[in-house]
Amino acid sequence: MKTNQPRKRVAIVSLELVKEASTFYVARTCTSPQAVYELFAPFIETKDREHLVVAGLNVKNEPTAIQVVHIGTINQSLAFPRDILKMALLSNSVSICVGHNHPSGSVTASLADIEFTTKLEKACRLFQINLQDHLIIGSGGKYLSMKAERYITDSK
Repeated sequence: MKTNQPRKRVAIVSLELVKEASTFYVARTCTSPQAVYELFAPFIETKDREHLVVAGLNVKNEPTAIQVVHIGTINQSLAFPRDILKMALLSNSVSICVGHNHPSGSVTASLADIEFTTKLEKACRLFQINLQDHLIIGSGGKYLSMKAERYITDSK
């Protein structure tokens, strides 16, 4: 069928996860907020701007991949669930842990933190990925587990 409309070129692509580096994780599994904190703290605890990280976990709750998803400002990070789920899907993760820092040192969850966690949990359910936890990391070893605070339901 002929038409006078111009044709649209569509890219043919392939997707891959690129390993940039690796790190050792002594605890081996992420089954508690403390274990998640120990995994994420070296990446984000002392940063001067909000950093949001995600770890993809296998069926044994072992982290297989970590990605810094977003670097924000001194008081906010504007990541979206799709940014987090992209890495989880590409790394074949069955569960994920998410964490972000508060450069102020406070671990109090903001309304934006709570709303983001709720949206992320709903998105994870759609893709059958378990949201293991979302940590807010402050300073001096302080952190808040959104799961322990019951902002995340136990979907298992």
